[in-house]
Amino acid sequence: MSSKYLELSKILIEKIRGGDYLVGAKLPTEAELSAHYNVSRQTVRLALSVLAEKKIIEKKQGSGTRVISSGLGNEVRRVAIIASNTKDYIFPSILLDIQAALSKNGFSSDVFATDNRLGLERDALHHVLRQPFSGVLAEGVKTALPNPNIDLYQRICKNGTPLVFFHSCYPELDRVPCVCDDNYAGGYQLARYLISKGHTCIGAVFNSDHIQGRQRYHGYVSALHDAGLAVPEEKILWYSAEDRNSLVERHDTTLLRSFVKSRLDGCTALIIQNDEIAYFMTLVLIDAGYEVPGRISIVSFDNSFYCGLSPVPLTSLSHDCFKLGAAAAELLIDTINGRQGASVLVPWKLVERQSG
Repeated sequence: MSSKYLELSKILIEKIRGGDYLVGAKLPTEAELSAHYNVSRQTVRLALSVLAEKKIIEKKQGSGTRVISSGLGNEVRRVAIIASNTKDYIFPSILLDIQAALSKNGFSSDVFATDNRLGLERDALHHVLRQPFSGVLAEGVKTALPNPNIDLYQRICKNGTPLVFFHSCYPELDRVPCVCDDNYAGGYQLARYLISKGHTCIGAVFNSDHIQGRQRYHGYVSALHDAGLAVPEEKILWYSAEDRNSLVERHDTTLLRSFVKSRLDGCTALIIQNDEIAYFMTLVLIDAGYEVPGRISIVSFDNSFYCGLSPVPLTSLSHDCFKLGAAAAELLIDTINGRQGASVLVPWKLVERQSG
């Protein structure tokens, strides 16, 4: 038996160094290893004890056996960051917070940009599955729509590689922890704010293919319902990621101009998905002869630099001092270290300016 367990320990070490079992991933159970290598459970336990003594694996009650080192002494402590839109105006600050938190704990990072495209997301996930990453931080692509890449996320989870979503996540992977905005509460808060100002016909502009837009819409309509107000369905504009790119990258305001011209009559306030879209909407409204906020009030999300760039400073929801990126990174590090972490909903704080 002594030679058998030593032989098995050498095989397992070779498998780990060869990338079959990545650093951060879980090893198969003792029963699975016993069956696979046709040895007794006792032989498996002794082999694993050798790896534990070399600090190659770590056994924790209730969470299995995790690979913590290749035994080569030059471990790659890397985290993969999969971002849906690195060109998004709020992404640089989120990324800086993520990388600062990772660096503080001895981790480097590789960033994969998906540009909100499923094909690029699939390429990034395949790359992650081939490399020895300690963990993965991911921002979902078009999370309000069915996603054909869920199988790869499930493979990452099955491999035992720690995974945390930030900013948005997939309903199909609801057991994976996520750090994101409390979007329902934000939509509700902005609607209640406008109602308190005397508005009774409140329109909205939301993103259709990301879960944030659906959640903010839900909060908005719930607030209208609770106040006994009708939901003005014809005064709600849904836009896609492609529409956003046309607006921001090519300054094509056709969609917004059409909405203002044909569907906004009688509306005295608008809740808008974010400051970026609110900025362009303010320009379109002023160009169409609307007085902001005299004829129509505008409120939005993120409290970004767009609030000051707008010709009318924007009333917007802020995270105050909370750093979403840092919280997501810290949650992932906890998971890598074998500590169970729970999802986090980030609260909003209203910052009033002239537009509301």
